[in-house]
Amino acid sequence: MRIDVHAHYWAASYLDELVALGRRDLAHAGRQRDDLDERVAEMDANRVDVQILSAIGLDTHVGDPDGDTTACRHINDVYADVVTRYRGRFAAFASVPLPWVDRAVAEAVRALDGLGMAGIALPCSFDGRPLDDPEFEPFWAALAQRSAVVYVHPVGAHSSCHPGLAEWGLNMAYGSPTQVAAAAVRIAFSGISTRYPQLTFIFAMCGGTLPLLWKRHEVNMFRGIRMSAVAAVGRNFFSWIDDLPIDRADPMGLLKDFWYDTAFQDVPEVMFLVQHSFGTDRLLLGSDAIFAGLTEAVRYIEDSPYLSDEEKHQILDVRAAKLLRLPT
Repeated sequence: MRIDVHAHYWAASYLDELVALGRRDLAHAGRQRDDLDERVAEMDANRVDVQILSAIGLDTHVGDPDGDTTACRHINDVYADVVTRYRGRFAAFASVPLPWVDRAVAEAVRALDGLGMAGIALPCSFDGRPLDDPEFEPFWAALAQRSAVVYVHPVGAHSSCHPGLAEWGLNMAYGSPTQVAAAAVRIAFSGISTRYPQLTFIFAMCGGTLPLLWKRHEVNMFRGIRMSAVAAVGRNFFSWIDDLPIDRADPMGLLKDFWYDTAFQDVPEVMFLVQHSFGTDRLLLGSDAIFAGLTEAVRYIEDSPYLSDEEKHQILDVRAAKLLRLPT
């Protein structure tokens, strides 16, 4: 069963709702057609059985609890309708109105238990607060009770995380890959994934810059563990390492328990870096449709010189079906 875990559908009604709720950045944003037959035709051409939709990327954040809740309920209901209309060709990761914890829990329960969503989609931060903010703990506990899938994806509006990234598309080119890499590390090092092993985490875009910076990060961790940089920075510089829930023999090991989608098809060499970081056995097919192309995403895997035929088969046709257990 071939499943694309990374796809988007920004319905016109959803963007219009966000504008009505006060979002000023989306008045001229592209509104996608409600008829998804063209998309289904491309799925058929690439032997993709199911595409999992998420609104993440253009997130639901308005800035007040009522507005955020209204936006989340709207897009989750739109997705539930799509899943029904297209009879299983689509599934969806639901949106939730964090940082409003009680409302986020309520919408997660409605989406997972009531609407039958495949999981929960989260940006890499909410209102400037990382996903491991201590106030979000009841939210994580509620998801763990349902053994939920959590899909983490950067939001373009949040990607100017450095003052030099505001122009020329630098936010998307550099900010977004940095966001998702940092989110993965924070979920691991904060102990969320250790406290709630029932949760399944999937990170977009091969984890962004994570495979590129993996070795640098690992070497730096070992400097702290082995106290090999004491002469340069003193003993207290790495004191935070003692509080991390890591295996000191493999300090990046927790990140090897996560899953990552392959939506980095414009950089073929990423597969080489993945091999030498968290490993290709953690990869799932992801296209970033319709921002990117499904056909190109499938070809990217099929033509990769860094993957064996068996690895390609697992990424394309096996792994996501086993992991997500979607209804057939």
